[in-house]
Amino acid sequence: MVLYPVDQDKKIDGILKSYRQIAEAQEEQTLHPKAARSKELNRYFGREEDHRLPYKRDVDRIIHSKAYSRYIDKTQVVYLIKNEHVTYRSLHVQLVSSFARGIAEILRLNLDLVEAIALGHDVGHPPFGHEGENYLSCLSKEYGCGHFAHPWQSCRLFTEIEPLNLGLAVYDGFLCHDGGMSGTRLTPRFGKTWEDHFADKANKIADPDENIFPGTLEGCLVKICDTISYLGRDIEDAITLGLLSRDQVPQTLLGVTNRDILRVVACDLIQMSYEKDYIELSEEVFEALKVLRAFNFKHIYTHAKLKVESSKISYSYRILFETLLNDYQKNLENSFMWKHFLDNKPEHYLQTSSAVQKVIDYISGMTDSYFIRTLEKLVMPQYIELVK
Repeated sequence: MVLYPVDQDKKIDGILKSYRQIAEAQEEQTLHPKAARSKELNRYFGREEDHRLPYKRDVDRIIHSKAYSRYIDKTQVVYLIKNEHVTYRSLHVQLVSSFARGIAEILRLNLDLVEAIALGHDVGHPPFGHEGENYLSCLSKEYGCGHFAHPWQSCRLFTEIEPLNLGLAVYDGFLCHDGGMSGTRLTPRFGKTWEDHFADKANKIADPDENIFPGTLEGCLVKICDTISYLGRDIEDAITLGLLSRDQVPQTLLGVTNRDILRVVACDLIQMSYEKDYIELSEEVFEALKVLRAFNFKHIYTHAKLKVESSKISYSYRILFETLLNDYQKNLENSFMWKHFLDNKPEHYLQTSSAVQKVIDYISGMTDSYFIRTLEKLVMPQYIELVK
């Protein structure tokens, strides 16, 4: 029997519709009673039909975005050091995703939602890690835009700058991903609405240190896994670079290697959270993690050898910020920022964002090396080529 194109399309549609029905039925049978379900996904601009489960579609949108591709040259902790074996954000988000998914599978949570939150949570980070975030926040406040907070910026990036129309639970996971070490138990605020999310965003940008709890178990899991994923890995990076030796790492029940830390914490999370309506660590493991975190801050994150360029970076942020802003205000569509950032942005974004906010968005989206190249191009004298 020969199938004509129309008949073939109908057959494919039938197969895909059947797949979706089976997949959603399997979710009902296998997922934790409080896990996020595909049928409950809430998009601000309405539900979209597709053969993929909706959170899987969100994963695909994130990894195909331009913002995701820029992770490859965004600093995690160690910047301006030529070493292929230290962690950049591209690897960090994959480590968070892998670690969280392994636990989520046993806890019977929605793996696609866990992956979407984990892979997209740091797209709002500016160049040079948390140090760069502090410099950009100072400039943002000085120029009347208030605080800069990378969780808030991750949401803004995928709603205003490169809009993806992701699910509410994904944006919520982005916004709430920091502050995972606030206590042993993370209890979701189930049933969040878009109005709740907008209120959370307003609170976050008013006070970046405010610890907001996600509306899903999946968001809570990523929140704690984000912290755990970088603690051990940062120790390994510091040892690789000769900043630490293994015998300096505090002796706790977690061990002294990243592998041991992940294994012990994963087992503890599973044991404490299994069949519960919250994500929890035991008191003993939580206290051990606090010891490691304090050690990292003292011996890695503020290490003098990693901060020798800090004053230059701070000054460079100001020079680049003010140069871009002055050029844009003077030249508008003939400005450098228009030609390299604004020319393909949504009309709504162009109409509703102030000049200062556009500069903040541009800089926060830069990779470390693009930041340096742009600074050199705009500020450093260039050789002149005379055309005959």
